[in-house]
Amino acid sequence: MKKASIAAVLAACLMICGAACAQETLRLDGVIEAGQTLTVFAPYSGITGDFCVRAGDELAAGETLFTISATEIRADCDGVVAALYAQPGDSAAYLTRRYGALAYLEQDVVYTGDCTISGAASDSENKVIHPGEQVYVRSVSSSSRKGTARVISVSGKSYALEVETSDGLRVDEQIKVYRESDFDSDSCIGSGKLNRADPVAVSAEGYVLGVHVKEGDAVSRGDLLMTVVPDQTGAATGGDSAVVMPEDGVLLSVSANSGAQIEKDAPMATYCPAGGMQLVCSVDENDLGGLRPGMKATVTLDALPEETIPATLVRIARSANDRGEFDVTFSLEEEETLRVGMSATAEL
Repeated sequence: MKKASIAAVLAACLMICGAACAQETLRLDGVIEAGQTLTVFAPYSGITGDFCVRAGDELAAGETLFTISATEIRADCDGVVAALYAQPGDSAAYLTRRYGALAYLEQDVVYTGDCTISGAASDSENKVIHPGEQVYVRSVSSSSRKGTARVISVSGKSYALEVETSDGLRVDEQIKVYRESDFDSDSCIGSGKLNRADPVAVSAEGYVLGVHVKEGDAVSRGDLLMTVVPDQTGAATGGDSAVVMPEDGVLLSVSANSGAQIEKDAPMATYCPAGGMQLVCSVDENDLGGLRPGMKATVTLDALPEETIPATLVRIARSANDRGEFDVTFSLEEEETLRVGMSATAEL
């Protein structure tokens, strides 16, 4: 009876120890890493502008990372956008072949005049015309049709002018030109013919990056019409010359340099998408036996020991790392406190 009692006690102890061992928690130390690394490429060639983003920044989709210089196409004259063919992404060469230009501006100056000093008053001063001077024009066939003009160029006895205001003047009309607004014959400086001021063609080379006007818009000389770049644009642009964050995420590295030439498709930065962080732990081969993908765990950050993050074991490496251990990877539920490089512990 005594031997039987001892055997029973030993068996009970073994069962208790087995249960305790089965319930033992496995703790694995590791580091938070980027679960996915994606690259932002230069969408076209140019010079990288100044920027302030750096590795570690958390950015939202659409936020500007960099700018790349683009050629600005500006209005050559005051007028109205009469026709606009260009849209972002268009080839300037194709538009020029098809339409003759990317856009056309209808000038505020409706008429130009080709004139000579023929018919000028006999005073020699009236036969010396000066570029830029204000003059007055009147129809030869009807004195009620008149306007103001400005001399734009002079060549010998010939000169050209632009009509700035018109009261009934017509295309192809014969005119006389005067220095005085009362059209006194003594101030006549010549005669000529009115022509329609042709629309101004807007031309460029490369690919259209952005369009800043629409048909019917009034523009002034020097106003920005559109921007163009040398290469066909990629998808990583936000319009204008901005390279933007494709999605919410964290910058892992920045390879672009301010003021440096960059070629199309060159890498500018890498990032980890939001929610893409994971915990990687190095495990001794003797601890691999009890691990299986799909096992649930809780993760505690060394910096925030009072908080836990749900996790799932998703991958067990098939080969050892440089320390002779095996990397075990856990996916983590998205948590604002996570930072790449943080130390953490997984408990299973």
